Amino acid sequence: MKKVTLTLTFALMAGQLQALSCMRPDPVAAFAQIAQAPEPYYVLYGRLSFDETALPAGFRDTFDGEPAPIPARFEGKGLTNAGFTSDFISPAQLQVECAANYCGTAQSGIDALFFVRADQTPVTMIAGPCGGMIFPEPSQALRDQITACMQGGC
Repeated sequence: MKKVTLTLTFALMAGQLQALSCMRPDPVAAFAQIAQAPEPYYVLYGRLSFDETALPAGFRDTFDGEPAPIPARFEGKGLTNAGFTSDFISPAQLQVECAANYCGTAQSGIDALFFVRADQTPVTMIAGPCGGMIFPEPSQALRDQITACMQGGC
């Protein structure tokens, strides 16, 4: 009985540790990553509106493939050398990605910073299981730092 309890406890702890294995997403590191990518990217700040009931559960008992894209609309600004100054209003979609049983998530209608591929139509926001391309409610200081990166100051 002791061996079964210990094994079960270890299995539960391993599952919890696996859930915590993501590194904290960093918007400046994400900017550096997309700056090196061969594909063109937009850096956007604004609100993505979509039906939150269409989001998959953050944890699923079984992995049954990637969820379908969720139709959305983006309203905000695109990053230029002068900051977030270019109006950007567009149909969009939210693609939730999963790794094993863990799925990414996003919130509708809140201000966020988005790193999105510019060569996709409609514009697709990616909500990965470890985050990294959507940063909710960024401070003015963070937006200023991303602008500095755009100006070559990172």
